[in-house]
Amino acid sequence: MAAALVTGLLCGIWSFLAPLFNLFTWAGFAGCTTFFAIRKGGMQTVKKAMLCNVTGVICGMLILWLSNALAFPYSGAVFSGIITVVMCLLGTLAFINYTPGIFIGCFSTFAAGGNFIILIISLLCGALLGYFCDELGKVFMKWQQKFAKQPALTGEKSTG
Repeated sequence: MAAALVTGLLCGIWSFLAPLFNLFTWAGFAGCTTFFAIRKGGMQTVKKAMLCNVTGVICGMLILWLSNALAFPYSGAVFSGIITVVMCLLGTLAFINYTPGIFIGCFSTFAAGGNFIILIISLLCGALLGYFCDELGKVFMKWQQKFAKQPALTGEKSTG
């Protein structure tokens, strides 16, 4: 319960702040999702989530660029297929071996209309959002457990 409340609070704050800085709220949640989906936690997970998402953005931009520079019928489909193979192969590298995170960065590039700078900043903030939700959730869970043991809060009578 404590972790859920912290996550709700921090995500609400993100939803309020992101538009003030012209960031994509939804992309922050995509970065946050990548962090939690990796399922390890800590700063190593933040780095991996960020690297996977940014790799995906680069792949998405490559698809957009190739499709426009070498425009021919169905060029978008052809380059999407080729770059998809590349993304799957990139996902075998140890430092970015969370392929869904790469795909999240790639499809977010299309959703952002190729606005990769704002997208990358939003995704990076999202990975940090995930980290802070996780870490602050642990702190709140400890507080919840500590206070749950208090006789006055549990309804137990003190035998003194």
